[in-house]
Amino acid sequence: MKVLIWRALALLALVSVAGLIAIGCGSDDETTTTATETETEAAAGGGAAGGGTTEIKMGDYYFDPQNATLKAGPTTIEAPNEGSVEHELVLFESNKSAADLPTEANGDVDEEKLEGEGGEEAGEIEDVEAGDTKSGKFNLKPGKYVMFCNLPGHYARGMYGTVVVK
Repeated sequence: MKVLIWRALALLALVSVAGLIAIGCGSDDETTTTATETETEAAAGGGAAGGGTTEIKMGDYYFDPQNATLKAGPTTIEAPNEGSVEHELVLFESNKSAADLPTEANGDVDEEKLEGEGGEEAGEIEDVEAGDTKSGKFNLKPGKYVMFCNLPGHYARGMYGTVVVK
């Protein structure tokens, strides 16, 4: 009986290692991620339609990944701030280039003008202090979105990216 248990454990360890190796073998494109189901949904064999939970890290004047692909539906975005200053993640549905959003005289995104040009705010994760993590719940429909940090000077320093929802 002990031999069977040890064989089963050895097989389980081998399968786990093979799975980790397979996860590590992916694209060299580190700027794109696809949201996956939460562990709870995966354990239940599926879950509700939507993107589950994904993480978009914020650093000093960048998002990681800068370009993300998510599933349509209810989605939670976790936004850890790995930078040294406060950041936020603003998400707008828009076909505009993230690098070419309408700005105010000080270089910050003019959110009212963006709305006037057909953009629609999907939500935001506000006031994430350095070293903290906040999350936001979004109900995303298929389309193209821009994300940006609209704290003073952050957008002008390149803190923006895109999200494609399928």
